[in-house]
Amino acid sequence: MTKDIHLLSISHSFVKKINTGLFSILKKKYGFNISMIVPKFHEENKKIIYPDYEECELNLKVIFKDTYFNHLRLKIYKDLLKTINKNKFTHIFLDQDIISLQSLILIIFSFKFKYRIFYFSNENNIILEKNLFKKTIKKSIYRFFYFLFKKKISNIICYTNQIKDNLDYCGYINLTTKIPLGFDKNIFYNEKKQNSSSKFIISYFGTISEKKGVLTLLKALDLIKIENWLFQIDIHHIERIDYFKKIKKYLKKFNKNNKLKLIKPTHNNIAKSMQITHLSIVPSEWNEQYGRVIQEAAACGSIVIGSEIGAIPEILPNKKFLFKPGDVNGLKNKIEEIYNDYKNIKIEFENIERKINEERTLDFQAKLINDLLT
Repeated sequence: MTKDIHLLSISHSFVKKINTGLFSILKKKYGFNISMIVPKFHEENKKIIYPDYEECELNLKVIFKDTYFNHLRLKIYKDLLKTINKNKFTHIFLDQDIISLQSLILIIFSFKFKYRIFYFSNENNIILEKNLFKKTIKKSIYRFFYFLFKKKISNIICYTNQIKDNLDYCGYINLTTKIPLGFDKNIFYNEKKQNSSSKFIISYFGTISEKKGVLTLLKALDLIKIENWLFQIDIHHIERIDYFKKIKKYLKKFNKNNKLKLIKPTHNNIAKSMQITHLSIVPSEWNEQYGRVIQEAAACGSIVIGSEIGAIPEILPNKKFLFKPGDVNGLKNKIEEIYNDYKNIKIEFENIERKINEERTLDFQAKLINDLLT
């Protein structure tokens, strides 16, 4: 069956090599014939991101293309029709919203080329929309699109229950499948070595931005009543300099007290920092669509706590490892609780770590997609 599948995957996220791992496994393990369309560059938060790899570095056929427009709902790829006509794809995966210009174009092309269309969806905020008018409009647009094109959409892959619930709410219940986003177990794993540091290492991995709740985390750290701790913060991606200036006074204070370590890791070496971490904190204050960093840090042997928002509670179902978004005192108390009873809480967290290693790897994600296609 897989020999008859010629799959095309289109995603702006493919500018990062790490995001191509799923399709490498599908080709290597299941024998799919796979091509990928990658933008020659992608603009995000006014920053230009170029592919961090060459085509020869992958076991996949990579097609770098120019694009029109930058907004994800409007972004389309030049000469896509020629590529489809030349290659006769049987399946197309679009990592873009269903209600988008590229989605509409692919559906129109499908009347001629007869390929099956699949989506990776991140839509998770329709149900949560507080403005009733906006909520009704969004729901109506999705329902109208479904009414017109439901026969052309084979399946919508949702990374979380929250995403699936949003699309089901809009009428797509027969077309949605939950398949969690996977992490690379060859990079992220628990070395099970005794941490040689005498300090209790607390870490933040991810983008420095307001919606990620970094300021809340720093305020909580400034209040904690524990000894001999070190804060390790990832500064690889700072979204806005003005926000970084807001948190700088805390970083200076921690540095002055020998409680700060700045790190600037790549995806391939960040695991080393996670493996020496006692406690990783994900303090997001927006509806996280998946939270892959939780899986990666947990797989490396770190306890992870996160704010009770978006997909975070799906990965951390035990309330002992959750706190209210933006709650400085709640986060401060949670850190102290874990520090004071670290050994017992670490044992309790291993249940989450085990489940992550069983159900949230790239291999498991690839298996579920193979099952979906065959």
